[in-house]
Amino acid sequence: MMSAERVGSQTRVCLWVMGAGADTVPEGETVGDRYEVIAPQIWRDLTPDSPPQTPDSIPDTVLPYLKAHHQRLHVPGIYDVVVHRGKAPLILLENAPVNARSGELYPTLLEQWGRVSSVRQISWLWQSWQLWQSLQPLGTAASLLDFDIVRVEGWRVRLLQLISDPKSPSLKDLGRHWQRLIEDARPTIATALSQVCDALISGSMSPEQLTIDLNYLLLKESAQQRPRLRMAGETHPGPNQSRNEDACYPEGEQPEIPTPRIAIVCDGVGGHEAGEVASQIALRALQPQLQGLIAESGREENAVPPHVVAQQIEAAVRVVNDLVNTQNDLQNRSDRQRMGTTIVMALVVPQRLKTPQGWIQVDELYLAHVGDSRAYWITPDYCHQLTVDDDIAGREVLGGRAFYTALRDRPEAGALTQAIGTRGSTYLTPHVQRFLWDEEGVLLLCSDGLSDNQQIESAWANYIGLITKHIISLPSAVASLIELANQKNGHDNVSVVLVHSKPALDGAYTTTPDPEAASSETPEDDLTDASKALLYGEEEEVATVGTNTSEGAPRAAVPRWWVITVAIAILFFAGVAGWWVAGQIAPTEESNETELSE
Repeated sequence: MMSAERVGSQTRVCLWVMGAGADTVPEGETVGDRYEVIAPQIWRDLTPDSPPQTPDSIPDTVLPYLKAHHQRLHVPGIYDVVVHRGKAPLILLENAPVNARSGELYPTLLEQWGRVSSVRQISWLWQSWQLWQSLQPLGTAASLLDFDIVRVEGWRVRLLQLISDPKSPSLKDLGRHWQRLIEDARPTIATALSQVCDALISGSMSPEQLTIDLNYLLLKESAQQRPRLRMAGETHPGPNQSRNEDACYPEGEQPEIPTPRIAIVCDGVGGHEAGEVASQIALRALQPQLQGLIAESGREENAVPPHVVAQQIEAAVRVVNDLVNTQNDLQNRSDRQRMGTTIVMALVVPQRLKTPQGWIQVDELYLAHVGDSRAYWITPDYCHQLTVDDDIAGREVLGGRAFYTALRDRPEAGALTQAIGTRGSTYLTPHVQRFLWDEEGVLLLCSDGLSDNQQIESAWANYIGLITKHIISLPSAVASLIELANQKNGHDNVSVVLVHSKPALDGAYTTTPDPEAASSETPEDDLTDASKALLYGEEEEVATVGTNTSEGAPRAAVPRWWVITVAIAILFFAGVAGWWVAGQIAPTEESNETELSE
């Protein structure tokens, strides 16, 4: 994840430079025999294949960037620190909103605000609010109050740099900042946005209620563009491997009707050739849990809050983790002999929403991952890596000890810091993200057999147009990517799942029946055991939080039974499924010393 583009066999890296005097270094000058100044505060690395080294003493000013490593989708990272002409150190930022091909900055949010749809306007505010909560503990939330710093690349909000402010800006400051956007807001959201800003400025809105109101607006506007989805996947042992420790779902192409909603890629690790056991346990035990979650969500009267859905997905991942971990314990596996698996999965969750027009349905995309299997969102215009690897390099960055670019080529840097099943779930931190579609594109899930050596970053443009224009079928695109992995990498198994999403504008504000009537039309015999377990339980609601400012927006009522019932059902059904799978797949007895990094 950096402002880089591969041209032929070379990588072009463009950097944003900050620090006293950074804007005065003349265009065309070469700094330190390495960096060419191509525009004010924009430099190009002339030797990008030789990463810069982390200085012995790391300036305090760069620490917030290191601590924000998991926010790389939105926040730049430290590339290098240089001293030019004996002045104060200049900080070079990679993954900044700089177009690597043109060397120009991406536009500001303010510049693009009046040109985009209501869905994208609210999506940008939602991302900004999520970033605000992440950056507040780092003392850098003030970065979001500067329209010159908040840039956009398509749907994605990107920060040019971070601003430290010991005063810690308040929600009132955020409300005043957003007020400037009301005049050019789309008519369907302008009134609600004005009410939100007024409530923030008056101090009558809590953070919890702001989350509720923004989420309601985002779901309501997203209902205009419910996606049509196609999905296909495949796994391959690779040219140099005798067995395949990867697993994926689906294998082959999934039909559009009913809407395909689950995609999973697992990459097994561990001794005694048991990585394939771990990946199969995870794949088979997850599916019924996720199907139950989808069934229940579609029957809720009000949309389930994102953090509640995320908690359920995390619970499912933890149960699978403990199934594999228990197998390790029963087989007396220790250290590097403990089997495990990475995982990246996509879950399309249907949500019901009550509006003045009636009940509408929205499809949310949730991504979850553990390890270094990745997810990318790709359109004909850009390729965005959505996940951040759990590896030693990332751990060193988060600890404030090194720059990511300085570690990227070291053999040990890619070793995993966590995987499913190697330890108990109390040590596991699944990463869950929520997205909503507002454009056509392809979601790519893959194991590192494809993503290693920046193969996706180098080749994505050769495939995406062929898919979106229906020149090649989705299964053919999957096969081509696997062939690319085998030719260019070839050292590992490879799994690829593609999800082609195309918003269906003709389905705007499609109303659905009342949830009670809808649920009564579904025969109980048609439900899986997992779905039945998830569907029945006693409801208990907690008190509302904050003030409702958006018309029609639900208050903060979260049913506690949801999490409790889901957890119990998950433990029961996944336990049965996992033990059955474990009994069906017997690991071989050959010794195979492997690192956690596969």
